[in-house]
Amino acid sequence: MSTQATAPAGLPAAPDRITLHNLMRSEWTKLRSVRSNMVTLAAAAGALLFIGLIFSAMVGGVVGNPPADAGDDPAGVALAGVQVAQLIIGVLGVLAITSEYSTGTIRTTLTAVPSRLPVVWAKVAVVTIATFSVLGISAFVTFFAGQVLIGSGDVDTAALGDPGVLRAVLGAAAFLTGTALLGLALGGLLRSTAGAISTLFGIIFVLPGLGFILLPESLRDDLLQYLPTTAGSSFTSVAPDSSQLSPTMGAAVFAAWILVPLLGAALAFVRRPA
Repeated sequence: MSTQATAPAGLPAAPDRITLHNLMRSEWTKLRSVRSNMVTLAAAAGALLFIGLIFSAMVGGVVGNPPADAGDDPAGVALAGVQVAQLIIGVLGVLAITSEYSTGTIRTTLTAVPSRLPVVWAKVAVVTIATFSVLGISAFVTFFAGQVLIGSGDVDTAALGDPGVLRAVLGAAAFLTGTALLGLALGGLLRSTAGAISTLFGIIFVLPGLGFILLPESLRDDLLQYLPTTAGSSFTSVAPDSSQLSPTMGAAVFAAWILVPLLGAALAFVRRPA
């Protein structure tokens, strides 16, 4: 990131103002200049698209025979790739910060911006905008293309104006963006790519399985609905299961899973040496 502005001939250069806009521009440059970041973002969008199209083709009878329950949830069929995309996009959030620690470039960033907190918010803003933009487009393309494939088999399709459908499509993009931010928070807390990815996968996939095995049946549904993946599915589904939270409550719980680690990562970023 440039730290000096051009000055008239014969005069010393004056330092640029450190603004959130300049920091975001710097963070965007760092994010897109690392090939693995762009590959990961593209892979998440591709997984959301291609898995959704495959399931839609199966339900529409383009591939094989339509299942008996074809048409029950055409929007959910088109968005079937959310869970796989979640795995991939969480890695992007982790890499957005741990790659700087592994290469030592974080010291350069903090030399240019001694007040560390704005760096955190710039990273959060860039990851949020990049992820939501790309995956939001992918979610809408997947939905519309999926409905075409489903409809080709004379199966009921969904429209954005149907109850809960627009919320589910936008919710899928928001859910994946939140997962990327959770990865960013864990990366900032642990400063280890392997450790942060392992912890993220544990929260997303291991905790629900352990809860299902270890919790008594009387408490299972009441407690598991507050895990991030289950809470997220309440606002990424057109008609959430009766055992899940309401879409509004699920969004609030999912947001808490993101905000608390992010605040912890921001505090660690400010207080711990690079």
